[in-house]
Amino acid sequence: MKIKYLAILPIVLGLTACNEKSVATPATESTKVSQPTPTQTVKKADGIWIDVRSADEYNAGHLDGAVNVTHEEIGNKISGLVKDKNAPINLYCRSGRRAELAKTILTNMGYTNVTNHGGYDDLVKKGLK
Repeated sequence: MKIKYLAILPIVLGLTACNEKSVATPATESTKVSQPTPTQTVKKADGIWIDVRSADEYNAGHLDGAVNVTHEEIGNKISGLVKDKNAPINLYCRSGRRAELAKTILTNMGYTNVTNHGGYDDLVKKGLK
């Protein structure tokens, strides 16, 4: 009888040693990516940053140094802000939709270096200030 238990013991130990918490997984690209800590600041892209949300949204919180020009006003006001049509222009809004509309307007006007960075909250979560 003792022999049966001794034969089963390595199997039981092997199964308990392989639970999910103790299994080591190799590092992959997805596991190597780390999110910035709340104290870590991510460097913003060069160029002007334009918040295309409403004035109320902008006043509730915006990235440091960002200029508030709504997506509806961008076509009329951009030449006063950016003279060089090849200069980097960085846009954001709440979700990225209005920033994409503003990007289309600017691209149609001949601006060549326009980036839609998406939503304000997502940028803050990434560490931008």
